[in-house]
Amino acid sequence: MTIPETGSITYNLEQEMFRVTKISFNAPVPRHKHSCYELFFILDGEGTFHMDCQHYDIKGKSLFLVAPGQLHGWEYSNHLSAYLLKFDLSIFTDQSFIDHLTVFNFDTVTVSDDEFKQIEGVLSSLNEEYLSSKSFKECSINNLLNILLIYVQRTLSSNTISYTSNALFAKFNDLMLSNNYKIAHPSCYAKKLKVNVKLLNETVREITHLSCGEFIRSKT
Repeated sequence: MTIPETGSITYNLEQEMFRVTKISFNAPVPRHKHSCYELFFILDGEGTFHMDCQHYDIKGKSLFLVAPGQLHGWEYSNHLSAYLLKFDLSIFTDQSFIDHLTVFNFDTVTVSDDEFKQIEGVLSSLNEEYLSSKSFKECSINNLLNILLIYVQRTLSSNTISYTSNALFAKFNDLMLSNNYKIAHPSCYAKKLKVNVKLLNETVREITHLSCGEFIRSKT
C-alpha cells in the first residue's frame, strides 16, 4: 500500500475506472484525498480512521465509504487487513441504478456474520477477476460490483433515504467537487441546483445530520 507523503495531495485514479487490492498495514496513514470513491471492507484488526473532521473506531467485519475529495487517513492501525476498492461512477453503465442507492451516503457499518460471508465472497471474486486477463473481464467486474453494492445496501438501516433526497444530495456533492470544495453560501448551491435553500438544507441534514453550511465547511 502506498503511503501518501502529504495531506495536500489529491490522488487520481488514472487510466482506470476500477481497482481492487487486498491490503494490510500496521502504521498510521497521513491524511490525503482521492478523486474517486474508496470502499474499505475490514476483515480483521482495528484502527482509528479520520474523515471530514470526525474520528471512527474501526474493527473487523465493518465497511465504510470515502467519497471523492474527502480528507481522510488512519490515525492509528493495529494489524488491519482489508479489501480496498477504488472506483469512479463512470464505470456504471446504468446511472439510474446509482441514483436509487443510498450506499454513497453512509459513514461506517458493522455487518453480521452472514453478511460478512456474502460480501467477502463477492470481493474475493472481484479481486480474482481484476487480476485476470480473461475475456469479458470488464463486464464481469461491472456485474460483480453491482452485486456488491446491492449487498452493501442491504446492510444499511431500513430507515433508507428517499430516492429524491439521494439524487439531490448526489448532485450537490458533485457540484461541490467541481467547485474544488471552496467555501460558498448554501444559497449559491441551491440556485445552481434549482431548488430552494430550505429543501437543500433538509436533504443534507437528513443524510449527514449536519446543516448545509456545516457540511460545506466540513469539506474544506
